[in-house]
Amino acid sequence: MNRKKGMAALLMSVTLGGAVLTACSNSNTTSSSEEGGKVEEIVFAMPSFNRIPDDLSKVTDAINAITTGKIGVKVDFRIYGPADYAQKVNLALQSGEKMDVFTTLGQFSNYVSKSQVAPLDDLLAEYGKEMTALLEKDFGADMLKATTIGGRIYGIPVNKGMSLPINFVYNADMLQAAGFTADDVESVEDLPAIFEAVKSANPDVVPFGPINVNPSDTGLINLLKGTYKVDMLTDTTGVGVVVGNDGKVVNLYETDAFKNGVQMMRDWYDKGYLQKDAATTTITSSEMVSSGREFSFLGGYGGLEVGKTISAQTGKNVETKRIAPFYFDTSAVNSVSWMVSSTSKVPEASVKFLNLLYTDEQLINTILYGIEGEDYVKVDEHHVKFPDGKDANTVSYTAMLSTGIVGSESLQYQFEGINWSDIEVKLKENKETERSPYFGFIFDQSDVKTQISAVNNVVNQYLPGLVTGSLDPETTLPKFVKALNDAGAADVIKSKQEQLDQWLAAQGN
Repeated sequence: MNRKKGMAALLMSVTLGGAVLTACSNSNTTSSSEEGGKVEEIVFAMPSFNRIPDDLSKVTDAINAITTGKIGVKVDFRIYGPADYAQKVNLALQSGEKMDVFTTLGQFSNYVSKSQVAPLDDLLAEYGKEMTALLEKDFGADMLKATTIGGRIYGIPVNKGMSLPINFVYNADMLQAAGFTADDVESVEDLPAIFEAVKSANPDVVPFGPINVNPSDTGLINLLKGTYKVDMLTDTTGVGVVVGNDGKVVNLYETDAFKNGVQMMRDWYDKGYLQKDAATTTITSSEMVSSGREFSFLGGYGGLEVGKTISAQTGKNVETKRIAPFYFDTSAVNSVSWMVSSTSKVPEASVKFLNLLYTDEQLINTILYGIEGEDYVKVDEHHVKFPDGKDANTVSYTAMLSTGIVGSESLQYQFEGINWSDIEVKLKENKETERSPYFGFIFDQSDVKTQISAVNNVVNQYLPGLVTGSLDPETTLPKFVKALNDAGAADVIKSKQEQLDQWLAAQGN
C-alpha cells in the first residue's frame, strides 16, 4: 500500500512545536496553554500487552506536545494490562472518577446497556469526519452498523485487519530440533505429537501455554468459533450462540464442540503439555516464549507477517501457521471499539482526540512505540527497530503489541523485516472472509442485565480452568451448566432468540 497516495486527501503531516507539556491532573477538565488559550483535558485509557513502565510521563509529554497544538486537547494517558483493564475502567465509570475515552475489549453491548457510553452521531458529524471517512474507505460505509444500537452510534471500531484466523505460534528452532517442519502442522490434531517431541527434547520447556492470563485464555473459544462457525451474538458469556446457520440460539457450553474442545485441553494438561498453574498464572505466553520457557500458543492474528513481529518482541525465532479460519460476526468489528464515557464533561474534546488518533501518524506511533531514538529508531518510512542493545523488555517504553487495538493500522510503523504489503493482505481478507448470516445483529441486554451479570460470574469461575485443562470436564461441565442455569442462562437465551427472530424478519429472512 502506498500510504502517501492512499491517505493524502485525509492526512496532514505533523510538526512538533512549542514547549512540552506536563501530564495533566485528574481533577480538572480544562487548563491554560502557554499561549493563554483554553485546553480541554481528557483521560485516555489504553490496554497494553507489553511490560507497563512505572513512569509514563515522558511519553505523556510527547503525546501532549502533539495534541495540544493540533486540537487543543491535553491527555492524561493511562495504561493497564489486559487482565486489569476492564476492571479499572469499570471502577472509574461506577465511582465517578474521570474517564473519557476507553475501549470495549469485548464488552460493547454491556457498556451500552448500562448507559455508560455516549451516543456519537452528532459528535462524529462535527469532529470525526476524517476518521469516519477513513473507516468507510478501508471497510465500507456500513461498518458502523456494528456499533449502532437503536439508530445511535456508540463506538468507533479500530481501523485494522479484522479477520483474525487462529495461528499456531511456535519457536521455530525448537520445532526443527524436535524433527518437525511447518508442513507437519495442518490442524490442531497435529499438535500433540509435536508437543510430545518438544517435551522430550526440552524437559524444562512448557510445550503450550495461555496467550493471556487472569483469566487464562488458551485461544480455545476462538478456535471453536472459526472451526464450527459459532456466532456469539455480540456478548461474551457464551450462553447464547448460534452454531452454523440454523438460527437456533443455544448454550455454547452444552454443545459437542465445546465438550470436545475442553476434553482436548484436559488431555494436553494431563500429558504435561501445559504448566500446572495455567489457569492462575500471571505470566503471559509472550513472556514465557521470550525467556525460552515455552514452545507455543494459539492466537488470532491477521496478515502473514505476525511471526516477525512476535520474533522482534520476544527475541526468539518465532513462526506461525494458520490452523483454523476466521468467522466474521458482529463482535469481530465492535469487540475492539473506542467509546466516550456518558459521564465525560468533555465529549467534544474526546472525539477530537479519537479523530486525531485514527488519522495522525506521529500521534499513533508515539503511543505505540514511545520516543524516537530512545525507545525505537526509524529504519525507513514504514519500519522501526529497537535501539542497539535494547529489546521490548529493556526499552523505557513500548506498546508495540497494542497495534491491533488502537488507531489505524495503515498509519502504524511496522517492525523491521515485516513486509509492508501485509497491510493490503489484511484489508483484502476483511472483505473476503466468510461472514455469519447474523452479521449486524446486536443483542440488547437491557431486559436481562441481572442474568448476564450472574452468568458472567459463573463463566469467570469455571471457564479458565476448563480451557486450560486444569479442571476435569467430566465432573466440572455438569456443575458449570447447572450453575449457568441457576444464574439465568435460559432467560438470556430466550431473549436472544426473540431478538434474533425479529432481526431476521426485518432482514426479510
